Amino acid sequence: MHGLSILPDALLVTILSFLPTRVAARTSVLSRRFRHLWQTIPFVQLNGGGLRDHPDKFIAMADGVLLNRTHPLVSLRLDLDFRSPSVSDSYVLSLLTKALSLGLRHLTILGYLDSVPILPTIFSINSLQTLSLMLPLYPFPGRPQPYLKFPSPFTLPCLKSLSLGFCSADPASLTQLVSELCSLEDLLLVTRSINTLSLSSQSIKTLQLIIREQVHTIELFLPSLESLHLNKCRSFSSMFCIHGEFPLLKEAFIKLFKVHGEDVNAVSKLLNSFGHLEELTLYIKERERGKCPKPILLQPGKNLLKFPNLKHLDVSLCFHEHNFEAITMMIHNSPALESVKLVHEIPNFIGASRGRKR
Repeated sequence: MHGLSILPDALLVTILSFLPTRVAARTSVLSRRFRHLWQTIPFVQLNGGGLRDHPDKFIAMADGVLLNRTHPLVSLRLDLDFRSPSVSDSYVLSLLTKALSLGLRHLTILGYLDSVPILPTIFSINSLQTLSLMLPLYPFPGRPQPYLKFPSPFTLPCLKSLSLGFCSADPASLTQLVSELCSLEDLLLVTRSINTLSLSSQSIKTLQLIIREQVHTIELFLPSLESLHLNKCRSFSSMFCIHGEFPLLKEAFIKLFKVHGEDVNAVSKLLNSFGHLEELTLYIKERERGKCPKPILLQPGKNLLKFPNLKHLDVSLCFHEHNFEAITMMIHNSPALESVKLVHEIPNFIGASRGRKR
């Protein structure tokens, strides 16, 4: 305690900022000097986990560090999952309204089920530079399935990074949201299911798409896109169709599960849209459907688009004769290639999933 007492308040506040707010609040009992020091930390994390039966403790902590606050607020993280106390929409709105008045720059909300009423307030915080709204992808028993419809008009002139996770959403409002965020550079979308995903933006440079179950069509108009991460998780649905041109795309990380022979057109079309790549990572896990391997990357007799700028290629898939022929052709059509990594993935119908480098 003596060592802490000689430190200036500004340094102590910086140290407390690295702690979860619940832990930082406990320092209030150390001395009179520490009683209110924790309430000035610029990075606030309000985690309701484990306080389901003690809403009074969560509210007291939130009141002390946010509602009664006069100092500027840089970052706010609200973690309100199923283990958190049940707080009213009006109380959450009061927290966000207060954060708005304090010049909030970074906002993260995790697991909040009743998110729809707070969306207008969230999208009115014009000082935001980053926003992460990660909601449950699957409804809880006895609770309605969350359905997001984003309010308009959208301003958020300073927003550069947006992360959204949702069970389902209104496609039209999502399209409008992305198109009107004029400063947006980084976008992460995690969704369980959406029929058509259409994204148009002049400013987005990095895009991450994680599809848990199903999307039928993806339309992308992103002329500034430089990096694409696409992850189609385990599902028994067919591959989606993707439409778009990416003249500045330099890096792509593609991860596809349960792909089968009927998806060859969609996979081939996806690869053909990557003509300007410098780095490609491709992971494909084939679906169990009989014991006869089928083409996954390329239809027999057709040529892949050349990759004149490709320098690094990392491929993990089952290298049966059809796929081996396609990868050989891809390497042959990549004159600038500097490094190649190939990992053989044993399909489910052969045995357990494990890799073997070649």
